[in-house]
Amino acid sequence: MMVVAALALVATSVAGSGAASIPGDVTLRRMLHTSSVVVETTGCSGAVAQDPHLVVTAVHCLRGPTLQVRLSTGSERTAWVVATDDAADQAVLFLEEPADVVPLAIARRRQIPGTVLYFEGNPSRPRFQVARLEQIARCPSLPNLPNALFTGIDGKPGDSGAPLVDGAGRIVGLVHGGARCHIATPGNTLADLVDHVLAPALHDASPSRDAASWRRAPRA
Repeated sequence: MMVVAALALVATSVAGSGAASIPGDVTLRRMLHTSSVVVETTGCSGAVAQDPHLVVTAVHCLRGPTLQVRLSTGSERTAWVVATDDAADQAVLFLEEPADVVPLAIARRRQIPGTVLYFEGNPSRPRFQVARLEQIARCPSLPNLPNALFTGIDGKPGDSGAPLVDGAGRIVGLVHGGARCHIATPGNTLADLVDHVLAPALHDASPSRDAASWRRAPRA
């Protein structure tokens, strides 16, 4: 299936059925692990988000326009880079075949310092943790992002792109790194990036467009 036509189906599904909702009978820890992925090309992390076709990760985890992603089920997918925000170190990937897992929703509201967050890290070596959002401020490694999330997570190399979730299982941030890997990027900018991918698909399903035409220019 062409990428654009598939994106149109994804956008219609999300807009019409609330596909990003969290099933109440699935525990938070299981949801987090099931939706987490390994970006095999670089050894980073990520998560299936909003729809089984979409994976979110960190921009600094990208190597070229396509990557290999390993799901929690053990299956692998080829993924195209369809949107990036360099200022926020966030990227959206489109899977050639939908993931057979329940995607995580993305929190759109600004978080409050003191909020309890949950973290697993790279799913190839899961380390479930409970931490708090300590402050929202500018991080030297993300100079153009005014609202980086400072947390108490104990991150390790390979955790970049891993999701941080709230008590409802919604993604509130993605691990960026920085000093001792305690910095994450905010969910509201990630939600905007996903919306940027999905919105054109609702209006243009032309089969002549390819994955490269969906790539977002970095924010200033």
